[in-house]
Amino acid sequence: MRYDFDSVYDRKNTNSLKWDFHKERGHDERELPLWVADMDFCSPKPVIDALHETADRGFFGYTVAGYEDKKNVSNYFSRRHRYAPEPEYIVFAPGVCFALTMAVLAFSEENDAVMISEPVYYPFASIVTGVKRKLIRNELKQDKAGRYEIDFALFEQQIKENNVKLYILCSPHNPVGRVWTKEELLRLGEICLAHGVYVLADEIHADFVYEGKRHIPFASISTEFENNSAVFTSPSKTFNMAGLQIAEAVIKDEKKRQRFVGECNRAGYAEVSVMGLNAMRAAYTECDDWVEELVVYIYENILYMEQRIRDRMPLLHMIHPEGTYLPWVDFRALDLSHSGLDRLIRERAFLWLDAGYIFGRSGEGFERFNVACPRSMLVEALDRLEKAVI
Repeated sequence: MRYDFDSVYDRKNTNSLKWDFHKERGHDERELPLWVADMDFCSPKPVIDALHETADRGFFGYTVAGYEDKKNVSNYFSRRHRYAPEPEYIVFAPGVCFALTMAVLAFSEENDAVMISEPVYYPFASIVTGVKRKLIRNELKQDKAGRYEIDFALFEQQIKENNVKLYILCSPHNPVGRVWTKEELLRLGEICLAHGVYVLADEIHADFVYEGKRHIPFASISTEFENNSAVFTSPSKTFNMAGLQIAEAVIKDEKKRQRFVGECNRAGYAEVSVMGLNAMRAAYTECDDWVEELVVYIYENILYMEQRIRDRMPLLHMIHPEGTYLPWVDFRALDLSHSGLDRLIRERAFLWLDAGYIFGRSGEGFERFNVACPRSMLVEALDRLEKAVI
């Protein structure tokens, strides 16, 4: 490989959420953190160079993204995912969670029903309830191999029974690792169209897809879907730059786009971060080969972890991820209580993971791992886990 993903960096004492806040979040400092979706790889050199150049200029005033910045986003989507939204559809935001919150405010009223499919990224639920909307929890189903699917009969039934106005789609799905097929997205989108449900598609993990599968942007499927959705993404996951506070919303419908911008303005947000903008430019125009190698390295981590669990921890079952870098592991065969599993992970394995129950009731008995780290760190984590469960 041209790029170094094996070096281990000391990230402590940098105000890192992942590495520096054990005590504040009730964790032992001996716990190895494989929780929050923050990679332990340096961002690519062009991104770092862009930040140095920005710093060297010495001016950090109000900064506005221009047409070329939007075109860069569109071109990146086109190269990576065969979807080139018109630049005028693109609106910048400081983060995907912020953008989703503004979208829920913009496209629904207080007490309207908003549906999510659990187990799913846990801030979705707090976004919905935090702005006083009615949360509808649709549950994904599992086949005999543990692969998750959408129960479309239940999906449509819940929409009709609750008069759902918005659906938050997670694609690829975090934490269950599904990369939804075109057929699944078509069926989902047609149900939403039939019942007047507007789709908010979180596609932040789009670049992390494996085994010849392809991420299909929801809005790329048809003109009708493009008009009936807002797509949210960011360079933060792919290029490990969440702290630079930049994300994108793609909203074709002009009236909805202006309502979204209005909500952002009401929240006090108008201009992008100068550092985030310049880092994004470099990321989306100079780093495609780095991304390709990154995805290969992470997939090799996934395969190593899967084989290690299968061979040496047979009571555990890792749900094979088609996408994301966040393997979802089933611990239910250990027959532990909620507190017992927590003690196993934290006090015997000395790992800091994301407990499955925070992703919804159907996540109980699971744990989410983050394998976007040097192989040696993953080996250490699995050594600890194996000693704890054997």
